[in-house]
Amino acid sequence: MKNGKQNQPRATTEVKDTTTLTIQSHTNRNKQKETNRVWDFFCSVKLAVVIILIMVVACILGTVILQEKTLDEYTAKYGYGLATFFRITQLTNIFHSYWFSFLLVLLCANLICCTIKRWRNTFLQTGFILTHLSLVLILIGGVIKFQLGVKGGVNVYEGKSVNYFLTQLINRQGKLDYIKKDLPFSIALDDFILEKNEPKFHLVSYVKSKDRQKILDVKTGKRQRVPGSDYRVTVKDYVPDAELQQEPINTSNEPENPAIYLKLLGSERVAAEGWLLAHDRNYYDDKRQSLRIEYVWLPSREELDDAIGSVEKEHAKLSVAIAGQGLLQDYPLEFNKVFKIQGTEYSLRMLQYVLNYGDRRPLSEQPPDNPAVQVEVNGPEGSETRWVFEKFPDWDKMHPGKYTNVKLTCSGIAGSYMAKNTVRIFQTLDGMQVIAFIRDKRVAETMPWEVGKKYTMGDISGQIMIASYFPSFDFKKEVVKKSDDVGTPAIFVEVDGPRGKIEDWLFSNNQYATWYPDNNFALVYESTGESVKHFTSKLRIEENGQTVAEKTIRVNDPLKYKGYVIYQSSYDPEAGAFSGLQIVKDPGIPVVYSGFGALCFGVIFIFYVKPFLRKKSKKEAEE
Repeated sequence: MKNGKQNQPRATTEVKDTTTLTIQSHTNRNKQKETNRVWDFFCSVKLAVVIILIMVVACILGTVILQEKTLDEYTAKYGYGLATFFRITQLTNIFHSYWFSFLLVLLCANLICCTIKRWRNTFLQTGFILTHLSLVLILIGGVIKFQLGVKGGVNVYEGKSVNYFLTQLINRQGKLDYIKKDLPFSIALDDFILEKNEPKFHLVSYVKSKDRQKILDVKTGKRQRVPGSDYRVTVKDYVPDAELQQEPINTSNEPENPAIYLKLLGSERVAAEGWLLAHDRNYYDDKRQSLRIEYVWLPSREELDDAIGSVEKEHAKLSVAIAGQGLLQDYPLEFNKVFKIQGTEYSLRMLQYVLNYGDRRPLSEQPPDNPAVQVEVNGPEGSETRWVFEKFPDWDKMHPGKYTNVKLTCSGIAGSYMAKNTVRIFQTLDGMQVIAFIRDKRVAETMPWEVGKKYTMGDISGQIMIASYFPSFDFKKEVVKKSDDVGTPAIFVEVDGPRGKIEDWLFSNNQYATWYPDNNFALVYESTGESVKHFTSKLRIEENGQTVAEKTIRVNDPLKYKGYVIYQSSYDPEAGAFSGLQIVKDPGIPVVYSGFGALCFGVIFIFYVKPFLRKKSKKEAEE
């Protein structure tokens, strides 16, 4: 009994030790199972398939959904709710999103685990290791590019340098923003070279009744019929670089094209002189004196009286006609005011006007050669903006807009334009000749005029003299060849139409069309534009005031320095004063290139080295 009591504690201890070992064994087995599960998860081919499928879907979404746009653009296209969802989930910039980079990293881990699991420690497995390693390196390079790579641009002016570039960024508010990135060096533009191809020209015909344009061959001696019309055009001569020399002549005593030769006399000499044509360029402007002199031809004395009496009442207006509704309405030129067209679904808003369309000078310096009004038309299909030209009321037929049933014309812009001091030289068909001096749009003085006499008007300096009068003004024209190089080419054209044959020279620098006498057919000889042949930039890289690299770059031939690649991307299209550079830094490129290198060696080993070694080993075994 005593011995039995003494052995009881020892037995209890042994039971406890056995229980502890059993628990530890179960714990280790559980940990091993969990480890095996994680390892099997990363080694699973199914995981690779799932990741690749998700990435394929992401790539498809990246092509379907607009990338790197502002929140306003997404809202306009998809609606606010969907646009907000896209921005939160980074579907607006999929390939630079954190979840796409996570997928790439997860795929890398899967490839590494699969490679380790299937690796047999033999030399023949080298190709297998290299090909799998190459995919891992390429994916890692992609992650580095998406997360650490930068791309932007900067304009560098000739003779200047920059040490930064700008990158685009969509901020948290969904707005487009630019971030300035500093460079560890400076880029200097020593020279910008823009080479252009020789300009080309074409002959454009327009049939007004058909509202149809057609480009014709510019081939000397070829008679061409304009499709769908009774007009035939023949180019009879061509001069590559022409100059028109003109001598004024009077062709008739009938007032078919009245003109006067005006002289503005200073104290000691003629300050200005030239022809004013009643039906063409009928004015002269002296900006220094804020003086404008106009020549106006009128059929009768009654119209002369009306013209003088209505000087203070001249106003510009916009006229609107709606086809099919018999509606014609006039509106004053009041800008940024909405005019509702009664009885219709349309409204108008006049945005701006110019005195000479295409003239970039301030309005006060523009001559009223080509007055135009920019108008916004709002209707059932939204809004459209169009230019309405006073001298070309049928412009909309040649350039139709959204609302073809809305006809807009303007008038009175050129007539209502006056300088501070305006002199109007009136002449009528029955011989009445009157000069009117108008100051601040009020008639201050009138007097009759005669050829050869001098007149002092108001407080303007100098005198006015009408030196000559031609009832039927014309030019004796002669086209002179300046050189054999292409400069300002001109063609001599014959047009055969319903009113017989006419001939005329067409110059490529003439911006206006040449019309056939029936005003239904027009020709324009114009340049198609100079296409750019090459544009290059001579760049220097400077560090600490020293030139460390230089190169003349062109498209697809960049300058590389310290991991940065500097591309020629654009240029100043007007003056050629600056060069547009694209600057890219991609630290993932060496890793990607290493991956491609490993892939090449792996493929070579699998298809050439491995079969050779196996064949050699088999041969040695047989011996």
